[in-house]
Amino acid sequence: MSKIIFFISTIVCFLSLSCTPRKSNDIDSAVFNDNAYKNKSRKDKITYLDSIANNFNFSNRAFLFDLSSEYYYLNSYQKSIAVCNKALQISKVAKDTISIARAYSYIGDCYEVSHKDSAYFYYQKAERIYRLLNKKEKIGKMLFNKAYILFFEGNYVESEIELSKSLQYFKDGLNPEMLFSAYNLMGCNFEKLEEFDNALKYYQLAKDVLQDLRKKDKHLDKNYNFNVTSALNFSNIYEKTFQYDKSIKELRSVFNQELKKQWPNDYVAVLGNLGHTKMKSGDLVGVEVLLKEALKISKQDLNETNILYEFINLGEFYSIVKDTQQSINYLKQSLKLAEKIKAGEEIKTALKLLSKVDYRNDSFYYKRYISVNDSLTKLQRKTRNKYARIEYETSVVEDENKVLSNEKLYILIVSLSLILILICILIYRYAKNKKKELEFIKQQRLADVAIFELLKEHQTQIGQAKVMEQNRISRELHDGVMNKLYGVRLQLGIHNESNVDAVKEKRLGYIDLLQDIEKEIRTISHDLHTASFDAHFEYLSLLTDFIHQQNEFGTTQFTFDCDASIDWERISGLVKITIYRVIQEAVFNVNKYAEAEGCTILLSQNSDSRIQLVIEDNGKGFDTASNVHEGIGLKNIKERAALVKALLVIDSELGRGTKIEVVFANDLK
Repeated sequence: MSKIIFFISTIVCFLSLSCTPRKSNDIDSAVFNDNAYKNKSRKDKITYLDSIANNFNFSNRAFLFDLSSEYYYLNSYQKSIAVCNKALQISKVAKDTISIARAYSYIGDCYEVSHKDSAYFYYQKAERIYRLLNKKEKIGKMLFNKAYILFFEGNYVESEIELSKSLQYFKDGLNPEMLFSAYNLMGCNFEKLEEFDNALKYYQLAKDVLQDLRKKDKHLDKNYNFNVTSALNFSNIYEKTFQYDKSIKELRSVFNQELKKQWPNDYVAVLGNLGHTKMKSGDLVGVEVLLKEALKISKQDLNETNILYEFINLGEFYSIVKDTQQSINYLKQSLKLAEKIKAGEEIKTALKLLSKVDYRNDSFYYKRYISVNDSLTKLQRKTRNKYARIEYETSVVEDENKVLSNEKLYILIVSLSLILILICILIYRYAKNKKKELEFIKQQRLADVAIFELLKEHQTQIGQAKVMEQNRISRELHDGVMNKLYGVRLQLGIHNESNVDAVKEKRLGYIDLLQDIEKEIRTISHDLHTASFDAHFEYLSLLTDFIHQQNEFGTTQFTFDCDASIDWERISGLVKITIYRVIQEAVFNVNKYAEAEGCTILLSQNSDSRIQLVIEDNGKGFDTASNVHEGIGLKNIKERAALVKALLVIDSELGRGTKIEVVFANDLK
């Protein structure tokens, strides 16, 4: 997948910078250069480092930074942070400003993997100190680090801005390694913005810098494998523009066993990308072997990011070769890991692939995909504000010519000012958000009342139509049928002059019968015309009609019962529309998900005159402890209940149906 390839290649690009102050040849401690240590496994190295960290007290800041670096290279970030904090405390006591800034930078590196906002904060703190000290190269590095974080949070435009600032410190060419990394990341930003020509332009600039570097430093590749970074970036653009042959050629140019031995992470990146590109090109020969080898190495190094990508790649591969079971297995593992490390884009990718492969649950995964996509969009919007706020809160305009005679006091004053600014901003944002929330609730209430009034008007019009129809029937009975019957009776009376006793008796019987019919019809007409029909709004009829309609649409049989003692005229319109909406949402959920044979809806009034609504079905139920099954319907029910301060209880269990109980407060007119 192109996104995965891009992510891996950019990590390689960034690590070339992030680890700049952590070169292995900068470590002075002989213990880390000893061959016995170098030949240990990752697990044995960590055990050895733990024994050093736990059994010795160090005042040597340089050694602590070296120890932190070793933990960092072994992906043991929490332990690296712990050692950095020791170095930070010692540096503060010694008033060693350079070491303080260095510690902040190292801590930022460790947080970069899982807590990017924390990393951004520490990079900003380091930048602030470097600006006080006028360390231009270090300022440029911190700007680059922030640009990197903004890039991975999806803020590509903001990342481009920070990179432009960073490049101002590297354009003189005094630090070509940083210039190479900055050009690469700028290309990555354009790649994400799908400006592929600009991306190739900056990748080429980076490649040109790399060629100059090699001319000056023949041993360049001993420290960093810039060549692999460049090949990965070019191959990624070629894949996205469907130039698969060029992409494969770039990857094969750096793919060898020496790479596996010296640079295992780079080897995994090339290996995984090569397999993915071949798969996208339609050449499936050897793809499974490549991807599984990449996964195996990633697991050995406990590199969760690389493991995640290979899970997704293998899931996609098995879906192509129609091995559905294996595809679903790898994709589910990728989804679980992506959720663990909070990799939003990869969560979306796994859900999208699962919705295509897992036919039985395609609807479930697709809905989750839409939900996650919406959440990420909102999160990116919040993230932009978050980093802007961090930038604002931690930026300090300093007089660069001021003598740093009292650094500790100055830092304390700045820190207190920042805390005060932060508190003010938080109070302001809270008040602003609270105002927006109240406005939204007010608008929602007005909308509900408007809907309720429309329902009342609609039912009133139906009642008026009934009255008009009844009057029409009354007039027809009286003016038409009655007149005809009256005429027949007169005719029978006229012909009743016959002296034949039998005929006369028979006709008199008909006359009596017609009189009875006349009286009966007259009575009916009178009753129809004078009966009192309620032409105004009937709330109970509204609920009854809605539930009767649902019995006609689905297979679930709904029954409705309401306490006759409830005086609906005394209940506020907001409560009545909330009851209606809760019933509506619950009934729709039963029809859509529950697969229930029956559902009862009961409205009653308890001892303290509170309205109690109980909706209970005998469907398949769900696990209330999991948020997976909570859809929009249940969220709407919760929000509406909270709006009128009603007590809501949802009780459900797999295979045992669902019961929703809402108790409304005494909200009278």
